[in-house]
Amino acid sequence: MKIARIAICGGHLAPALALIEKLQQKGHSLFYIGRKKALEGDNSLSLEFLTVKKLKVPFYPIYCGRLQRSFTLYTIPSFLKFPLSLISAATILVKIKPQIVISFGGYVALPICLVAWILGIPIITHEQTHILGLSNRIICHLAKITCLSWPKTDNVPRNVKTVVTGNPVRESIISTSDSKRHNFGDKNLPLLYITGGSLGSRSINSVVAKVIPALVKHFRIIHQCGSADDQADLKILSAIRESLPAEYKKNYQVMAQVDVSDVGGIYRDATLIISRSGANTISELAFVGKPAILIPLPWSASNEQEYNARKLEETGSAIIIRQDRFGPEKIMEAIETIMKNYSFYTTHAQQATKLIVPDATSKILRLMEKHL
Repeated sequence: MKIARIAICGGHLAPALALIEKLQQKGHSLFYIGRKKALEGDNSLSLEFLTVKKLKVPFYPIYCGRLQRSFTLYTIPSFLKFPLSLISAATILVKIKPQIVISFGGYVALPICLVAWILGIPIITHEQTHILGLSNRIICHLAKITCLSWPKTDNVPRNVKTVVTGNPVRESIISTSDSKRHNFGDKNLPLLYITGGSLGSRSINSVVAKVIPALVKHFRIIHQCGSADDQADLKILSAIRESLPAEYKKNYQVMAQVDVSDVGGIYRDATLIISRSGANTISELAFVGKPAILIPLPWSASNEQEYNARKLEETGSAIIIRQDRFGPEKIMEAIETIMKNYSFYTTHAQQATKLIVPDATSKILRLMEKHL
């Protein structure tokens, strides 16, 4: 296959990285279009910008407003931004001249795919969740094909072409390598990994902050807390770490972001994982077969995070705590339950690998080659 110019866009970074890894191996010219800032009005750089730049893939930030699901104070401002986002997308696509656009959904991908369709550039879009997202419900009508992660995906229009490819898993998850990230603290203690996703989670961080002094006596902890609000949570949690006795301080590592190359090794060495339940997190947890405590994001689209979490709970590999019930006592109770019944949870976590459709990245590559 000849070298191609490929534009990648969308709001789901993990599967995009899995595809980028394979495309770079084949020598294709890649361009990434996405958010430069983590949140609107926040000066923190997005994880996608930081990660993609590290991979030496040209990054093109796009100016766009979020597609609103209901009428709020932000509906009109977001609507007024949309024409500007089309201009921004057109400027980028005319400049880089891609031969195909691979979309991973989300409001960032919508103006890019609309302009690509107008320009006659073929589009392939991928849906990570069990429920086709709002932007993808539009993009799927423009795309040559819509790739689905799950055989049963809701809200898919009948008149669009779909293929169940599965959700691409990063090479760093599949084939883990040793990392100094795990070399800290009392090695006789189990490793607890706490993550709130690429942006972090203030709700999770605020509860965890109250139980750190108790947890560090029994666990080594890697805590990815995010960088929102000028790293406000990182400053609070770092201060808590400094206040711990020296013998326990060494058991707690807190950071805004974890390098993507380290995540696979952390999953491998972790005894227990506490996280949100986005589609990519669920795919990775199922792949590595580790017990988890999941706190679904309550305002996720169509309550998709709770739906995702139920899939792991049904296998017997996870405990779900709703955010409105999430507190210090609940998290300690859930940790105790899993650790006392660890054999049960690990056995069922390993069975959760059956949820994963294998070889997803290669399937998307073959579809891309067909439509170039």
